[in-house]
Amino acid sequence: MTRKTLLFLSTDHFQAYSLEKGVLKDGQNFSDNAEGREQFSEYLKHHHAPAYLLTDMIEEDFRQETVPHLTGSSQNALIQRKFEQYYRNTPFRLAKLQQRQEEGRRDDEMLFSALTNPARITAWLDPLLVNHIPLAGIYSLPHVSDPLIREVNSDHLLLLSWEKNAGLRQTYFLNKRLRFSRLTPLNANNSFSDAIATETARTHQYLHSLSLAPAGEMLNVLIICHADDRAQLELQLLKSEEMRYAYLDIEDLGHRIKSKDHYPDSDATKLFLHLVASKPPRSQYANASHTHFFRLWQIRHGLFVLAALTAFVSMIWGTILLQEATSYASDSEPLKAQISHLNHDTQQILASFPNTSVPAADMKSAVTLLRKLQYYSAPPQEILDGLASTLDKFPRIRTGKLSWKNSGAPADMGATSYPAQVISFSGELADFRNDYRGELDYLERFQQALTLSGYIVTSTKMPLDVSSKGSISADISDSTDKPAEFSLQLVWRHKE
Repeated sequence: MTRKTLLFLSTDHFQAYSLEKGVLKDGQNFSDNAEGREQFSEYLKHHHAPAYLLTDMIEEDFRQETVPHLTGSSQNALIQRKFEQYYRNTPFRLAKLQQRQEEGRRDDEMLFSALTNPARITAWLDPLLVNHIPLAGIYSLPHVSDPLIREVNSDHLLLLSWEKNAGLRQTYFLNKRLRFSRLTPLNANNSFSDAIATETARTHQYLHSLSLAPAGEMLNVLIICHADDRAQLELQLLKSEEMRYAYLDIEDLGHRIKSKDHYPDSDATKLFLHLVASKPPRSQYANASHTHFFRLWQIRHGLFVLAALTAFVSMIWGTILLQEATSYASDSEPLKAQISHLNHDTQQILASFPNTSVPAADMKSAVTLLRKLQYYSAPPQEILDGLASTLDKFPRIRTGKLSWKNSGAPADMGATSYPAQVISFSGELADFRNDYRGELDYLERFQQALTLSGYIVTSTKMPLDVSSKGSISADISDSTDKPAEFSLQLVWRHKE
């Protein structure tokens, strides 16, 4: 829990406490003079924690008023006009919207209040500003009392508390909203129970005179007291037709707000100081100039928290990365062992081969020559494919010799331009039956089929010489068992 400095200002007393772990410590009283303020300034040099100033003064005024419902700058202008109208001479003023009416124009019900003795507050506020103490706010006891009555089942309630150095505080709530509060100093001649009996009756009459209390309804009086005082109060304060009394144990209230202080009597000063430290209301009397150092403290504190959070996240992230790196290192050990084993096997394989190192220039020449050979001649399968398919169609043709060669260098070294291939084909015609005309026609059809397969066909030798120099008689006289031999020259060109 953050350490806090709690200040209590009444009409003629000023006290300071340090709140640590739910306990008020270092409590000091300061007299209302130059010496007391000097002592307070020295006190602040050792207490730099954020300060909360709680006031319980007679000079606090309340005004209930219904105003038109406005927003933004128009509402601010209206509030400033009301402040100038009611509380021109004090900067410690407050406007609180309590509710918006449900019928008619739906106007706003506002509670205007102010601390009307600013000199009493400024005297103790100046040392805070001089010492750059972060002041969270200036609060009044009536406005701090709201959390104590939220769970009380009453819409017409008067809350009573006693502060030893202030007096008897009576705060009236209508429908759980603050409407009025008054402080009555107690003298040594009046007991706690006598003062309550007298002052509650006066307050009840005052509420009726101002038409603040609903007509015909019983006023519920809720008293904050110690168990030792409750017995005397129950004997003296009897229920009437107009007022009914109930009690809040001060020790139970302290436990409820997590106060660890001990309450020996009905003095509720420490109770309200704990309440303002644990549940400070949004409505308070300090302006921006008073809370300047508190805003700076909030920014600095926020930066510290952000830095700590960033460091924590970075530490967590670093731990995660370290764990991942450790996991990757453990996973990579088998891979390293496998790589080492492969390198060892590779070295053994290389050691089993003779030294086959070849100069880079020779390797370049070999690659260049290989590329030239790839473009110099087409594959044999592509050259002889048409011849083979044609021979399948003419079964009487028997192949004798077959050879081919390039006709010369290609004109284009592109991937599909090859030199013409000259094929020398020699064979014989089986089952030769001295039917010369039919046999020559068979060979003629064979040559035509080769031409259709893409070859340029030239006959170099035929079974029968039909030229002007040939001798037909010699051919006829030859034996019929002699094979009919022939030779062809085929020229193949690549088709693009």
